[in-house]
Amino acid sequence: MKHHIEDKNIITQFFEKIPFTRQTQREIAEWVPEIAYRENKSVKNILGDESILSILNSEKLNNPQKSQKIRDELYKKRFPMFSQMQTKWKKAAAAVNPNSSKVQFIPSPGFEKKRLEIKVVVESGDEARELFNSLAQIDAGKWDEIIFPD
Repeated sequence: MKHHIEDKNIITQFFEKIPFTRQTQREIAEWVPEIAYRENKSVKNILGDESILSILNSEKLNNPQKSQKIRDELYKKRFPMFSQMQTKWKKAAAAVNPNSSKVQFIPSPGFEKKRLEIKVVVESGDEARELFNSLAQIDAGKWDEIIFPD
């Protein structure tokens, strides 16, 4: 019980370093003890990890950017396999995207369904034909890779 209270205090003190949204605080408060347990480390060690400290001490990032990067770092530690799958998918999607400023690939949440949403922004019929032509040139195997990744 004493250990649990100490962990809670460490997390609360961490939240005072930069402003986190309530949602991010909830996630961090849930994830950090789980990460600590899985990695057989203390909560203090997880929050004092070099990857977290370098974000906190960065002079190039503002507080919202720090908050997001810390959340992302802890997310990767809490969900390592899913994070790797997301990274792999993002690379595959970026590799086939004919124009990332005009075409957005949106996978199903958690890659649970064999489907892909595509958002296309066009300003003319010619642009639409050109983009759809480019999309049609993507190899079927590459489509399979981004529609339902392994």
